[in-house]
Amino acid sequence: MFLTVGEISKALGISNEAIRYYVKEGIIRPKKNEENNYWEYSSDDLMKLTDVLFYRTMNLTMKEIKLIMGGLPLEEIGAVIDQRKSDMIREIKEKVNALSDLDLWQENYRKELDLIGRFVTGAMPAEFRRYGCFEEPNHMARYLEECFDLDKEDWGGVSISFYYNINDERPKLQRYLSIEGSVKLKASNTYDDIIEERADQCLITEVHYSDEVLEMIQPLIDYAGEHRLRLTGAFYGREDTNYFVGDKRSGLYKIYAPIN
Repeated sequence: MFLTVGEISKALGISNEAIRYYVKEGIIRPKKNEENNYWEYSSDDLMKLTDVLFYRTMNLTMKEIKLIMGGLPLEEIGAVIDQRKSDMIREIKEKVNALSDLDLWQENYRKELDLIGRFVTGAMPAEFRRYGCFEEPNHMARYLEECFDLDKEDWGGVSISFYYNINDERPKLQRYLSIEGSVKLKASNTYDDIIEERADQCLITEVHYSDEVLEMIQPLIDYAGEHRLRLTGAFYGREDTNYFVGDKRSGLYKIYAPIN
């Protein structure tokens, strides 16, 4: 006796598309009824699908399922189980780390929003950079290649920062890549030209990034004047949460103005 894909679907509680996917993967091999052009499935096909459903509940990959159902000796199935367990433990650790990072981002994000339009005093935490800065028309990719040797997991502690000093003869916004001091620098990054930027006492606020630097720093200058705080004239911007307006990338920046 043979059944159609719809009847198999109803019996197992899985979609027609899922069954056809397993056909495509070579797990089951229905036969075509030449009289009505329907693909028909045997009881053996159904039992193989129940095996697939079991393996799926064990979180096996399609590659592992095909390995077992392709005739892997019984004595070697244990190795597949061991490997899947090892992979899942690694994946769980990655998920736990990602959850911890999300918790930290959420906490920082709330603090960033709360600091917009407000001013506090405190320390500027250490960050590392190299000499030089990003200059147009150089491509950002070329600039990044000249900076630090970064892995994908390092980018959580990377900022496109800026520096501006109103005391310079010709003040200019200098943008550069910096790394949080809490990020462990790889040996390939520990050159003599690394600069550590930190300050013990700063006036701090949160602003929306603007190409007009005075729009970002003038509120600090005004506040310092009103509260008789003597600023050094240097301003440091650290990139926080980014957002997009249309296709344009923007973001919040925490501005640090060291106090004399």
